[in-house]
This record gives sequence, C-alpha cells and structure tokens, in this order.
Amino acid sequence: MSRQLTTLSTQQVEALTLATEPYLSCEQCFQVVDAYVESVASGRPDDAPLGLKEHLAGCAACADEADSLLELVRD
Repeated sequence: MSRQLTTLSTQQVEALTLATEPYLSCEQCFQVVDAYVESVASGRPDDAPLGLKEHLAGCAACADEADSLLELVRD
C-alpha cells in the first residue's frame, strides 16, 4: 500500500518553521493574552509580553482567542 504525498502551502511551511524562542506555553499565553489585547486596543502592540507574538503566530487556538477578545474590546 502506498501513501499519497500532499504538498504543503507556503503558509503551512512558514507556520511549521516559525521561531519558537522564547518559548511560551498555551497556559502561559492565556494568562497574559488579556494584557496583550488591551495593549493592542490602546495602540501599544509592542508592549506584548515576551514570547507572546511568536506563540500567537504559531498557535491557531491562542490566536483565535486573542482575535475574539480583540473584537469584543473594539465593539
């Protein structure tokens, strides 16, 4: 039996090869995502906790949570 190989999109390759340093776990992310959303909403996105932007770039679940919170804050 042979497997059929699938080709990854450029976006998928980039997501798999993102820098992961400094490491931030999902649990740690959820502890600081509120502060990040507040800083983005107030025009200070560079005030993000260390490692949070890298984590959000590579973790769809946490990025969705941050996006949802940001939508709530902006409404």
